[in-house]
Parts: sequence; C-alpha cells; structure tokens
Amino acid sequence: MEKRFAPQAHRLYLWMGVVLIVTYLIGFFPMAEFLPPPSPGWSAERLSTWLVEHRLGTQLACVTMILGATLCGPWGAALTIWTRRTESRFPLLHTTQVISLGCGVCLIVLVNIVWAAAAFRAGETSPQVTQALWDMGWFLFIFAVPPFIAWFVSLALGILWNPPEHQHFPRWSAYLTLALCLNWVTDVVIIFFKGGQWTYSGFTGMWLIFGTFSLWVYVMTYLGFKAVARQERICRQENADGVYHAAAEETHHTARIPVG
Repeated sequence: MEKRFAPQAHRLYLWMGVVLIVTYLIGFFPMAEFLPPPSPGWSAERLSTWLVEHRLGTQLACVTMILGATLCGPWGAALTIWTRRTESRFPLLHTTQVISLGCGVCLIVLVNIVWAAAAFRAGETSPQVTQALWDMGWFLFIFAVPPFIAWFVSLALGILWNPPEHQHFPRWSAYLTLALCLNWVTDVVIIFFKGGQWTYSGFTGMWLIFGTFSLWVYVMTYLGFKAVARQERICRQENADGVYHAAAEETHHTARIPVG
C-alpha cells in the first residue's frame, strides 16, 4: 500500500470532468447555436452564409470548447490511475489507456481548431473549402472514435480484472463503459450519409453519442469521488499518516536540514 495519497489532487481532476461537459454544452447551444447544427446535406454556399452570420458565436464556442476539451486529459487520468494495480509490474492496460486518452484529447482539441478555421475564412474563401473544413471538424468529432474505444475497453478490463483488494469501481461501471463502446461503433457510418438520422447532425449519428458520453462522464466522476473517499478510509485505517499532506512533508524535510 502506498503511504502517500493526495485526495485533493484527485478530487480537483475529477471536477474537471464536470467542467468539460458544462463548457461543451455552453459552446454547443447558446454560443454556436447547434440546435441543430448545419446539415451535411446543405450546399457549400448555404453553409458559408450560415457561418458568416454565426461567425462570432462559432468562434467564441470554439474558444470555450477547446478549453473544456483540454480538461479531458487530467479527468481521464483521474480514472485511469485506479486500474494501475490490475497488472502489477507489466501495466499493458494502463499504458494503453494513457496512450489512447492522449490521442483522444488531441482529436477533440483539433475539432475546435478546424471549426475555428472554417469560421475564420467563411465568406472570404471558396464555399467548397469552407465546407470541407467544416466536414473535417465533424469527422474528427464523431468519426474518429477508435482511440476512445481503445481507452474505454482498456479501462473496463482494468476494472473487471482489478484484484478485489484494489477494486474501487463497481463491476457494472465496466459493463456500462463497454456498452458505450458498442454505441460508438455505429458512428463510423456517418461517412455514407448526407441526410437522415445517421449523419453527423442526426440523432443516431451525433446526439445519441453526445448524450450517452455526457451521462457516462457524470457517472464515472461520481464513482471516482467514491473511490477517493474509500481510499482515504483505507489510509486512515492502515496508518494515521497514510494521507499525504504537502505541508507536513515540507515540515519533515525542513526538520532534517542540519543547523550551522
């Protein structure tokens, strides 16, 4: 059992998951006015005109959402760390989670960069170029799901295979995560449709995954807080000094400095 545990840092990073969803909701709805977003069935001219009319809102939304997207990294790390002991000296699942999470964060950051670029030149460049950039942003947002699936599967297996003494997340949360992966597999079909519910602006193509992912973030954040509280209790039971406090450690090192 590790003697140092910083619950404050864990709770801070877990709260970033809540901020992530809130910032994306603010960016999506009141700022970008994606109610619904422009359809891939629109002509290039119509899309370019829409972006010109919504330029400021889209730009503000991209600023807001790119800040929120960055928080996915520390929040995901706050979950990943709890499956580290599943594999002892050979943490294959843990390493896969870290790599896949990093790829996922890069993707959702790039989404907002591409959308911002499309809005930046809308009305000044070719409508076809604007439309291509816009489509690319949505493809990064929805179509590029394999890194997230790799992260979720590794996280779910880490929970399921965790030794009982290190089991901080209930097994049903792993099955919930795997079910979300099955839902995400269907998103690759958006490349075949420009109209209907399977497009990147349709219910099945976008809204279903957006809603289920948001719900999953809140569920896992809640379970993360419970895991932190459980670890605190374990630390207190095993050793009164098990919970690490930076101030106490600093005092300890100061006391060891020789005088004179």
